[in-house]
Amino acid sequence: MTISRILALLAAASLGLLLSVSLVPWSRALLPRLPAPIKIAESPVVVSIEDLAGESWPWPRLDLTLALRAISLYRPDPVGLLLPLDASDTLEPVQDDQLARAFAAFSPPALPATTFPSLAETEKISLLRIPHRGSIESLRPAESFLAPEESLRKSSTLAAWKVTPEANGELRRLPLVFRQEHEVIPSWLLVMYAQALGADLPHSELQGRQLILRDRQDVPLQTIPLDLRGSVPIDWGHPDVFPSKMEIRGVVLAAEQERIGVKPYYDLKSLSQKPVIVAGGLAEVDPIIDSPIGKRSLAEAVVRAWSGLSNGPQPVLHPPSWVILGTLLIASALGLSSGNRGRVCLFEGLALSGLVFGAGWIAAKTAGYSGALPLAMGSFLATLLAPKLNHWMEARHVR
Repeated sequence: MTISRILALLAAASLGLLLSVSLVPWSRALLPRLPAPIKIAESPVVVSIEDLAGESWPWPRLDLTLALRAISLYRPDPVGLLLPLDASDTLEPVQDDQLARAFAAFSPPALPATTFPSLAETEKISLLRIPHRGSIESLRPAESFLAPEESLRKSSTLAAWKVTPEANGELRRLPLVFRQEHEVIPSWLLVMYAQALGADLPHSELQGRQLILRDRQDVPLQTIPLDLRGSVPIDWGHPDVFPSKMEIRGVVLAAEQERIGVKPYYDLKSLSQKPVIVAGGLAEVDPIIDSPIGKRSLAEAVVRAWSGLSNGPQPVLHPPSWVILGTLLIASALGLSSGNRGRVCLFEGLALSGLVFGAGWIAAKTAGYSGALPLAMGSFLATLLAPKLNHWMEARHVR
């Protein structure tokens, strides 16, 4: 009899775990977001290079230089380029120097340094560091970089950037931090978001799996939960509306029209004190990504993740394994205690699953833990199955 009860306990807990794992895609269902930051970071405006379609790659840097000079009059902040600028302009190398001078008009614009596995021929670059506590071994490594062209680094901020789709090819998360040797370094997205928020990354801290953003006076601005890889989810659930978008040559045209007093093609005054992302729309520099709502651009994924952080980040941490297993074993033991009284077992299952979901809701609100619904459903199933499995084993003398 004792063996039957032990086997029933383990089998019910295992089946509850199987159900919980199958419900992982709904791990954030019915859970609240974490508090929004004290200062809301405005949604960025995207300046696309799609109207350069047809130009040979690498396309002339002159267009980018003229666009940056045009928008500099309106003091956008921050400015980031989501473009690979690792090679010099082969047609007019002097344009790299002109582009570097255009950078000087902004508080250092953020340039992505694409991360690669550590190779002997790649250049090692030391990037901005974030203080941390706890183990960082599970974070994405970023030991070497395909860095921007040398003349562009002097007046810009370099940040690690590597995007990894899920196993099915969809992009559901974007990295906020990487690991470089034994240090934590920010991603391109985090550098941009922190500047817009007024956070100072050297004064911020990664505590376990929670990133605490602070300003220069060490005042906490926002707490962001990260997954084990150091990423945040992309909010693909809200209506499919692309953010404010301009095209690079249209920006240059609008600046000239304003200069001569003609109604401009774009209202460049709307860029004042707003984040601006200069991004690709061409397959050569901005490959289209798969998402739960179809083919999208990487720039849209960045803006959606940004909006999610501004509205209050979604819970992303999963409970520790000992919490999951302990909850399922308690649920199985509770079911066995009810014996063959089916109604009592049902009420006990409902009460325990409600308690588990309530505790998970509080953990999501305060610490960013997800998985309340899957664990609640798994514990409910384990409670119901444990007495039935035990009765079946005893009735058929299963040993």
